[in-house]
Amino acid sequence: MPRFPFLRSWQDFAATTFLAAAIPITFWFEIFIVLPEVFPWGTFLNSLHFLAGLFLLYNILGNWLAVMLTDTSIRGQIIQPPSDPNVAREKNWKLCSVCECWQPPRSWHCKTCNVCIIKRDHHCLLTSCCIGHRNHRYFMLLLFHLFLATGYSAIYNTYFIWFLHGPEFTTWFSFVQIVFPLAWLLVDTSTKQYYLVIYVIGLLGALFVGVLLYYHTRIVLQGAIVAEHEKKVRKYDMGRERNIENVLGTRWRLVWLSPSIQSPLQHDGVNWEVIQEGKDK
Repeated sequence: MPRFPFLRSWQDFAATTFLAAAIPITFWFEIFIVLPEVFPWGTFLNSLHFLAGLFLLYNILGNWLAVMLTDTSIRGQIIQPPSDPNVAREKNWKLCSVCECWQPPRSWHCKTCNVCIIKRDHHCLLTSCCIGHRNHRYFMLLLFHLFLATGYSAIYNTYFIWFLHGPEFTTWFSFVQIVFPLAWLLVDTSTKQYYLVIYVIGLLGALFVGVLLYYHTRIVLQGAIVAEHEKKVRKYDMGRERNIENVLGTRWRLVWLSPSIQSPLQHDGVNWEVIQEGKDK
């Protein structure tokens, strides 16, 4: 069985490949095209923004790889449900007929990954794998740094396109070039059109990632996963700080600095403490 499910899903392959191409292309454009025109090489501000770009690139790549390489499945683990079948059913333990194993509460089988995932939040196209108990931290930090990077670049790209190269985009073709940048490449293959493509993709990326970050942050703060959020289940809500710790770990105030920072999870992802007896809000 291949480690990465994008080998079997064209949706995963397309989304993950797009991100894998967009990251280096955008970094090259921002550092070697935009930055020198805004702040010349050798200046303090150029060096400062260059280091900021490296910091964001390191965290994006590090968390992206950590999501994919952290196994959050039930594969290879021996997990025993409560011995009393009635107690097991009450605590939402289920038997997976595909994996032939017991699923703890909040765990589900993923058809794409073809395995049961511990505390399965959702299947992520951008990483070609499921987001579960052990890689949820890296997913959230990937979104956080992607949003910083796309928002950061959108500001400088706007200045670069409209203030430094404004006269080049003041023809009557400009509207069509901006609204349909990829299609216009069939007509115009000039350097400025490639700049517009990167600019528009960056703006759309900032909007898309911003919405994702807001959506998933709300779910984390509720102590829920996607399925529970949609059903308005709040019985695993342990308060904001505990909810954050259950995803980012005990050192959650530091993890945004580097994916290599150790931040232990205080929960095993199996025996969940329930503080509200199934009451929906």
